[in-house]
Amino acid sequence: MAAKKGNGSGREDEHLEVLRAIWLEMKALNSRIDKTNERLDAVRSELKSENEALRRELHDENDALRRRMVESEVRLSTVVTKLSGDVQELSGLIREWREEHRSDRAELRARVARLEEHTGIGSKH
Repeated sequence: MAAKKGNGSGREDEHLEVLRAIWLEMKALNSRIDKTNERLDAVRSELKSENEALRRELHDENDALRRRMVESEVRLSTVVTKLSGDVQELSGLIREWREEHRSDRAELRARVARLEEHTGIGSKH
């Protein structure tokens, strides 16, 4: 039995060596994982900073666009209001012109009628 015991002890030593090698590999792997996690944390932090900067930039650009739109709308509203006033003024001038010429036409008709009556031209037709 002593031979078996010595034989078993050798296997245990081999198993221990294999387990130690596995343990050392796991420690090395854990170390690499820790370094990878640190790099991922750094990348995450950098991306978070860049994302925040982009959000601020986008927010600022949106604010600038809103201001420009409001300014443009105010200018447009001012021009439309002025145009409306000009249209009303022109409409009034056109109405006055039509009234002036309406009375001129009536006066001309009366003069033509008197001339026709005086010359006798109107009674032939």
